[in-house]
Amino acid sequence: MNAQSPCSFDWTDGLEKFPVYCRKEDGVQGKDSMFQYVKHNIPGPGIDKEKFLPVFIGCSCHECISDCPCVQRFGQNYTEDGKLKTSYLDADEHKVMVECNGNCSCSQTCVNRVVQGGVKVRVELFWTVSKGIGVRTLEDLDPGAFVCEYAGEIISSDEARKRSLAQRKEDMNYIITVNEHCKSGVIKTHVDPRNFGNVGRFLNHSCDPNLTMLPVRIDSEIPLLCLFAKRKISSGEELNFHYGLSSGDERTVYSDIDGKESGLIPCNCGSQLCQGYLPFDKTLFDD
Repeated sequence: MNAQSPCSFDWTDGLEKFPVYCRKEDGVQGKDSMFQYVKHNIPGPGIDKEKFLPVFIGCSCHECISDCPCVQRFGQNYTEDGKLKTSYLDADEHKVMVECNGNCSCSQTCVNRVVQGGVKVRVELFWTVSKGIGVRTLEDLDPGAFVCEYAGEIISSDEARKRSLAQRKEDMNYIITVNEHCKSGVIKTHVDPRNFGNVGRFLNHSCDPNLTMLPVRIDSEIPLLCLFAKRKISSGEELNFHYGLSSGDERTVYSDIDGKESGLIPCNCGSQLCQGYLPFDKTLFDD
């Protein structure tokens, strides 16, 4: 079942294939004049732009199935209908996820091209009772359905630390850090959507989330932080993920100036599993 939205405007200004609806009667206003919508991550302060250059070899497939070199090298991430395989939703550890890229011959409808197309479902912004702006789906979602990225500026640890200290509670901004553990050490990715970002910046925390975040790579070594449905989600439900849930190779952490002293920020998720406070990691910006 799909919910109907008497939308006032598309918050993305047409940049996404699927509009992100806003209803002014819900208290959601237009974008801040200092904010620019971006579909994918962009390089920010302290980041070498060369890290955004293509590094993966492409395939010459017309249709990417089991014998595709990309699939053989990195594994098959999705089902034939474009859903994340359930083994990824249930696993405590994950291997590197890499999709077909700009050097590949396959079309944009390739089964191994899912997250790179941007927002995949109809969603809208709305004003919640106690959490500021939130995001809800306007259609039913199956487990493994890709929703959107958490996109923004990729910044260095030093820049993330500086911005976090300057951040105010009313900014409603979350600098997300993902730690990927590999043989060579820990790869840290800091994403700040404050001035450049997408709809992912308005996804709220829940101690019992219906989305899960996984890093996915396309062309470069910089991952896209992608959000998939963990379970069946009904039209009209608020979408959320766990800001500090550690799962295998990735961890997301909440950063806010009010949490620097006590490390405790009240949680308003309303879940029966609510822990009372948002997660906070004091080693967030350690190199």
